[in-house]
Amino acid sequence: MNDLDYNKITANVISNLATNVGKTVLEKITKRCKDTLTKGEIDFGIAFERYLTESEKSISMAKTILYGQTPHHLYSFFECVKIKNGRKRIDTSNVNNVLSLGHKIIITGTGGIGKSMLMKHCFLNAISNTQLIPVLIELRGLNEIPKDNISIEDYIYDTLCIFGFKLEKEYFKYSLETGCYLILFDGYDEVKNSLSSKVTKEIIDFSNRYPENYVVVSSRPLEEFVGWSDFTECSSLSLNKQQALSLISKLDYDEELKQKFYKQLEEELYDKYESFASNPLLLTIMLMTFEERISIPDNKTDFYEQAFSTLFHRHDATKKGKYKREITSGLGYEDFKKVFSYFCFRSFFKNQYEFNEKTAVENITRAKEKTYLYDDFSEINYLNDMVKAVCVLVHEGLNYRFSHRSFQEYFAAVYTTQLSDEEQKRFVTSWLKSSAGRLTTDYLDILCELQPDRFMKNILYEPVCNICKEYNKNHRSKSWLVERLFSGIRIRLTNEGKTKIALRIENSYENTILSHMSDYLHYCYENDVLYTEQDEEYIEVAKELKAKYGENSFVSFEELRDDEMYDKALKSIKWFFNRAEHIFNSLDDIEKNTFGRKTKFESMLDEL
Repeated sequence: MNDLDYNKITANVISNLATNVGKTVLEKITKRCKDTLTKGEIDFGIAFERYLTESEKSISMAKTILYGQTPHHLYSFFECVKIKNGRKRIDTSNVNNVLSLGHKIIITGTGGIGKSMLMKHCFLNAISNTQLIPVLIELRGLNEIPKDNISIEDYIYDTLCIFGFKLEKEYFKYSLETGCYLILFDGYDEVKNSLSSKVTKEIIDFSNRYPENYVVVSSRPLEEFVGWSDFTECSSLSLNKQQALSLISKLDYDEELKQKFYKQLEEELYDKYESFASNPLLLTIMLMTFEERISIPDNKTDFYEQAFSTLFHRHDATKKGKYKREITSGLGYEDFKKVFSYFCFRSFFKNQYEFNEKTAVENITRAKEKTYLYDDFSEINYLNDMVKAVCVLVHEGLNYRFSHRSFQEYFAAVYTTQLSDEEQKRFVTSWLKSSAGRLTTDYLDILCELQPDRFMKNILYEPVCNICKEYNKNHRSKSWLVERLFSGIRIRLTNEGKTKIALRIENSYENTILSHMSDYLHYCYENDVLYTEQDEEYIEVAKELKAKYGENSFVSFEELRDDEMYDKALKSIKWFFNRAEHIFNSLDDIEKNTFGRKTKFESMLDEL
């Protein structure tokens, strides 16, 4: 990959790939089809070359939160992360290493880990290192298409045409049958919940209809991928210290500041703040806030607040002559943040990650109404400020998108804290019940971190109490509890190659609630790890289940009963029952300490 740094892929490389693939496609079509004369007049090579030339120019350049509206070449700031599949760790610097896993691949990763940049890299790397025509598909674009009109095949063709592909759809379909494509579906988690089942079916049907092509899907982790049985699921690894330092060294930034930060990152910052420094987005924000910081916050909420303040007030450290960007809307920091918080709240819950100007202005207008600002301001000026001055939105073509979804999630949570208890309870609970099965966001974690006790009281306490009451009515039956929440077990391999018995979620809402209550109570998940590694009974049962059903398999409770393996399976998920008992046993203390407080003046003062 180092050979590609700062260099565009040469026209000769593109021409050779297009010519070779074009000839191969034509030969395969000629063998399969009778109307060879018609197809002999079609030059796939020219069509592919035009498409690759245009798409490479676009995809090789990217805008980031650091550079604002100035696009930079991908390899001037990109650091290749590894991905893992079971005990395998795969070097992604050469896309062939990824494709060796199979024709159908899912790559998952948390926010800011660099999934979209990895997909861009795979596109560019495929031009130089494969005999495949890469196509990068941003799935969030499907959100603007009516559900009944969604066709992945048509969407791929339309994407090709945007970049100059000049063959009729009939010939494109012929080329799909030859397996000459690498289709990179980016951002599956950004598809609206209401469209996810349709998009899932389209992707799976497409991959089955044209099995010789390679299909790679990127997303935040989702439980539903268990059902994508033909796909190999991998997860992105974080930056190690060497990679973090390498990334910083590449960035176009004030050299003196960068060197100071690099030195401190090497000596102490990476080790002290690894959870931030190992994430490309958060590491970049650390650099941006380095000049003004007194210390780096210990939690994400303070981290994002500090980052937003830096973006609002910052001088442009990528330029030699530092200057302060003018806020053309005329709003001060607090008022600007109020409007932005509602803008993020509204767009987040409407599944809007990309906007045209009309939609963006509508959200700003609504924010003006909801935040009761005394000062009037121009919506267009505010939109321009978000793009040019504060750099929280990126403007590309006719559309706007968040410089990173993490800011949208954080400020959506900030606005949620301003709702009354009743509003917060009804709204968040309703949202969770309707969408808990596809939660791919840090929104709940952020909300809990911003107001932990209020989050517990409004969102968690009542549903957990209801589960506990039902559990007691059913004589604290482990079978009742586990089958209320799950549909069966999953036999998985850990990164260390050890067998772990996990559970397949049936009730997404209640699982989400219990999981966040565990976090609120600071449950020690390390106990689960120790149990699976040291408990002899667990190790024996896990081996037996693996031997009978195989690795990475799902087994329903009904099947376990039929095979007389049900009781053994319950022993293998002791970690879950330990966690549930910890939660249920804590409810009395929560009620006494939180709801049973005296209302004397001194107690009220302490609470306030």
